[in-house]
Amino acid sequence: MKWVVWVLLLANLLVAGFFMGSGRWPQAVSERTMPLNVDRLSLRSQTESLATNPAPPVPAPVAGGESMCLEWRGLSLNEVAQVREQLKTMAGEQAMSFTEVPLKTRRWVIFPPLPSPQSAAAKLSELAAAGVQDAFVVKEGAWKNAISLGLYANDEAAGRRTREVESKGVLGTQVESLAQQGTDYYFVIRSENPDTLKSLSAIKQAYPNSQQSRVACPL
Repeated sequence: MKWVVWVLLLANLLVAGFFMGSGRWPQAVSERTMPLNVDRLSLRSQTESLATNPAPPVPAPVAGGESMCLEWRGLSLNEVAQVREQLKTMAGEQAMSFTEVPLKTRRWVIFPPLPSPQSAAAKLSELAAAGVQDAFVVKEGAWKNAISLGLYANDEAAGRRTREVESKGVLGTQVESLAQQGTDYYFVIRSENPDTLKSLSAIKQAYPNSQQSRVACPL
């Protein structure tokens, strides 16, 4: 039996010598297939990640609302004051705004307010030196330190005064609308929500002599 053992040992040595000499020593199956398995696992991992964590949906753009306007006329002076307070309350609670518009106005030609009384006085002197007459500095109110160039009944008369001043080399005047004393007012209410304007119909019932109508919104 010893000779069988020696024969097997010799055969193993010959096989080992063959592979060592050729540099083709056999590799384990797991080593040969490992790079392929890693790629497959990586691809599968990415696919599973996309399936379990999908990209968040992109929100659809929201179209901007279009403003709608309602005109409210026929209110007495006392009613205007009451409605004004009601509209202020509504404007604080809902997306709406309103404007008071005088029924009778005059045109005021002015040079816009200057930073201080001193600069306004200097501008007035400049206008006088240029030959502009009938001008004075506004002493108080929202137009403090503006220079008044006159009140006129209509746009045509105000335009003539503006051209007269500009002919003397004075530029930068502007024309404002001033409510005449004692005039009535009406309201223009603006909102993007039609239900807000509809709710004004209920308030109008307390003022039966007034009128509400839908109008194009002023620019």
